[in-house]
This record gives sequence, C-alpha cells and structure tokens, in this order.
Amino acid sequence: MNEYRQRHVTWWTQMFAALVIAFAAFPARASDFYAGQQIRIIVASGPAGGFDTYARLLARHMGRFIPGNPTFVVQNMPGAGGLQAAGYMAKIAPKDGLTIGALQAGTIKAPMLGQATVDFDHSKFGWIGSLNSEVMVCVSSQGSKVKSLPDAMTEELVVGAAGAANDSALLPVSLNSLLGTKFKVIPGYADGPGILLAMQRGEVGGRCGWSWSSIMVQHPDWVRNKTINVLLQVPVKHADLAHVPLASEVAKTPEDRQAIEFLFGHLQMSRAFVLPPGTPPERLSMLRAAFDAMVKDESVMADFNKINQELSPLSGTEVEALVNKLSATPPPVIARAKAAVGIVAK
Repeated sequence: MNEYRQRHVTWWTQMFAALVIAFAAFPARASDFYAGQQIRIIVASGPAGGFDTYARLLARHMGRFIPGNPTFVVQNMPGAGGLQAAGYMAKIAPKDGLTIGALQAGTIKAPMLGQATVDFDHSKFGWIGSLNSEVMVCVSSQGSKVKSLPDAMTEELVVGAAGAANDSALLPVSLNSLLGTKFKVIPGYADGPGILLAMQRGEVGGRCGWSWSSIMVQHPDWVRNKTINVLLQVPVKHADLAHVPLASEVAKTPEDRQAIEFLFGHLQMSRAFVLPPGTPPERLSMLRAAFDAMVKDESVMADFNKINQELSPLSGTEVEALVNKLSATPPPVIARAKAAVGIVAK
C-alpha cells in the first residue's frame, strides 16, 4: 500500500472511530427507548378510590400515544398521607423514565403548613400532567336549617370528618376562621362513605371537603332529587355549579382570599403524574406530549364518561406553574393559613 493510500485509510479509520464514540455517548432517543419497555405507575393510595382509578385509566390508554407503545403496570404505595410514595419518587425511583408517580397534590403544602417533614423538593419533580381539576364542596342535608352559605354563617351545621388532618376537617375549620361560617366538625369517621352513612342516619347534618366528581359518581340521585344543598365550592368554580358561591370570592380580605387559595389551590391538579427529579428531559417531553394527545382522544374521553369519571386535564407545563406558585407562597399568607387550620394542623 503506497503512502498516500495508507494515510487515506488511516484518516477514514479515525473518523469512523470518532463517530462510534460520539453515537455511543449520545443518549438514545426517547422514541427508541420506550419500544418494548414497561412503565410502572406508583400510586400514593390503596387499590380503591379516585387516585387508583385515575392511575389505571392512564395505564389503560397512555401506552398507545407513546412512540414504541410501552406497556403499563400499577403498583399501590399508600402511607403517610401520600408522602411515602412522594418520597420514593423523589429519592429512590429510577430516573430513567420508566417509573411514574400518581401523587396526592396536597403533599405539596403539608410541609409548608408544618403538618409533615420532608427532605425533598416537590418543585424538582418532572410534572407530566393532571387528569382532573377537582372542585370540593360543602353540602347540607335536605332537612337542615342550613340551605345556603349565608345560613352557614348564622346557624351551626354539624359536619362529619374522616380524621383531623383530612380535607373533610381542614375545609370547614378553615372556613370558620376565614369566612365566619359556623361548621361544627365531628372527626373520627373511617372514610367518606362513613360520613355519608352518618348523614343518612341523621348523625350529622352535612359534609365539607367532598369532591363534586365523587358526588356525581356516588350519589347523582342526591343532586337530581335535591337531597343535598350545595353551600359553597373551592378552589375554582365547576361548570355544573355556576350558582354556588366560590369561597375565595366571599373572603373579606385579600389575605384571607390568598390563604384559601393556598390551602386548596392544589385541588386544581388533584390527579397529577410525575417523573423523578433528574429524569432525562427528552423523556419528560415525550411523556408530556403523549399525555396531551391522550386527553384529547375521543375514545379516551368516552371511556372516562362510561365509568362516570370526570376528565378536566392540565398539561405538565400548567401543573409545573401551579406547583411553583404554591411553593412561592409568601410567609404571611402561610402564617394566615396555619392560623386558620390551627385546631387540626399537626
């Protein structure tokens, strides 16, 4: 081989080696990565209830919107009011885009209220999106003297609660402080169905912190037959409840309004899904795009309607903005919110 040809071959050999090294160092495209893979969904609750239902709906549909069509499996991880699963996602879960968390949005504010201690930052999660923007209401039984919000400010209404730190206690207690309502909270019921049974027996006259979507699944007949009176709603108005007062609009001062928004603003992302901090950004982008496409698909919407589950999604970008807003709540507002729930906050 002459000298020129040898130099030519050497040059091409070096170029080929450089390209091999470059491609080896370049991360696999997300579309290639998900082919043949299985994605786990860690659900921050037991195998019954809204969080599990929405996670299984996501698992049923999302794979066909991700290039490579990965399969999904659901794993329940209840504990510590949702913080066990959140901590797992923050510190232990693999950061490869194959583990998604279905987290309880209320865990964002729990550390800020002094209700829990965590060693991770919720704002660092990769937020994929939320399947539902929840609206909570306070209701009274048909036979109660309290039939409207003004009535609740002059007449005592006994409401059942599933534990002192549950929304069914936090909402009425905070409204007593921030709006001047006269709810009398009776905690100790095992769960929501237990409170509803107590209402039917006449043990309590109502319930606060009941999601409107759950009402329409559990007791649409109570709405249809006017068995209950809907007194108010948080954190935003539901399309079905245009005539029902919004708690933040009734607040007398800007500080009280901001406290209500802080305490219950997380409900706007009540069925949120996340990736662990440090997951490659191209995989987060891939899953966000798949989520956005899924929630607009007619067959997916029909499946939600079929089982009476509300679909009012937020994109990952919208959820991330909401988390950042809640995380940046000014200390005086947090102090007002703490004072409002001081009877039950831990």
